[in-house]
Amino acid sequence: MIDRLEVALEEARRTGADEVEVSWVGLTGAFARFASSRFNQVGETREHVVRVRVLREGKLGAAVASSAEREALAAAARRAAEAASRAPRLGVDVGLARAGAGAGADAGAGADAAAAQPPSIDLADLTRAFDRAGGAALFGALKRQRRESAVLTSGGVARAHDESWIDLQVIAQAGDGSGWAGWYGRAGRLDPRAVVEQAATTARRARGPVALDPGPFDVVLAPAAVASLLEWMAIGSFGGRGALDGTSLLAGRTGELVCSPRVTLREEVAAGEAPFDSEGVTRRAVDFVREGRAGQVVTDLVTAARLGRPDGSTGHAAPLTSGAAPADPAPYHLVLDPGPLAEADLIAMVDRGVYVTRLHYVNGLLDTRRATMTGMTRDGTFLIEGGAASRPVRNLRFTDSILAALGEERLGGIGGALVAHPAGYGTGGVISAPALLLRGFQFTGR
Repeated sequence: MIDRLEVALEEARRTGADEVEVSWVGLTGAFARFASSRFNQVGETREHVVRVRVLREGKLGAAVASSAEREALAAAARRAAEAASRAPRLGVDVGLARAGAGAGADAGAGADAAAAQPPSIDLADLTRAFDRAGGAALFGALKRQRRESAVLTSGGVARAHDESWIDLQVIAQAGDGSGWAGWYGRAGRLDPRAVVEQAATTARRARGPVALDPGPFDVVLAPAAVASLLEWMAIGSFGGRGALDGTSLLAGRTGELVCSPRVTLREEVAAGEAPFDSEGVTRRAVDFVREGRAGQVVTDLVTAARLGRPDGSTGHAAPLTSGAAPADPAPYHLVLDPGPLAEADLIAMVDRGVYVTRLHYVNGLLDTRRATMTGMTRDGTFLIEGGAASRPVRNLRFTDSILAALGEERLGGIGGALVAHPAGYGTGGVISAPALLLRGFQFTGR
């Protein structure tokens, strides 16, 4: 693919561009959806996105194509050049990625180390797993995704990568009880029977929920619920745009103690993940919060320049997509470091409280400086009595400052097992989260 992108690079140069960047992503997906424990849709998706960016006289123009054919590439290069001629000046000194300047050396053939292949799964395995549902009706989807990417710049960057992952999501319905379980990963062992059994067991336990009056409760959030809160925290605060606007909870607070010293939130660069972003810049590990103290945000080339970062972009430009994806920098693999406790230990520390399997309808933009969010519990909410999860509870709405909840006075404990969940803010992004015990979590309605 690197060789094919040369067409756009040369055409843009011909128009008089000072610098050129050509990025490509090929997304291939296979999926099987099921409802009432029967497969109702099986298919594949394929899409290609090419972006050409031209920098000329301090102005940046971009154009997108859905084909990597020569004519489409050349036309995109001409449109990018035209867009640059009409664009306002950036107002900061920005250069596109160059080899050896934070973008890695020229990769020769252009291939960074490919990701390990994710576990394979046959639909027959999932069908057999349905027998473990114990009468619960199953709904959900199994997806296998592959993303190939390549970036070529006039500064000598030539990089390519290939990665794949699997995502299995199962909701079980047993009467008026529902339960959820999932598995997401690029490597490791996927046991569909265990996922189905977990969802079905939760659904059966959740039958006949009781109403609970709103108010503050000690709450144990399972990793899926924690991941939803972290995702919204990342959207509102961990990208360069929020730092520029002053809306990030990190803005102006570098080095300040903003939550419990037990909390470390960071961007991890794990083996097999995309090692560079859509601008060809190498991804770097970043501490958002290190032992409770505010750290840095992730950036792309433009936000790094506007923030005056001497070390340049952290390699977190938004991924290419044909949909309405965010254009701001965002974490690719957000991690909340685990603690010393098992989830059962966290539950045992609560005399009266609530256990939450996962959340939905979360809005994390109420007050991003305090990470104030609202949302609903879903698919497995239980009362905790005497250190044990007991009766099912009807779903509740919460509204609370997650930053305050992570403070030393309210952070009851951090689980020791990290669980990976897909992030919605970027194609292929992941959030690794443990369970949490939060004191005085504010449930505000039903």
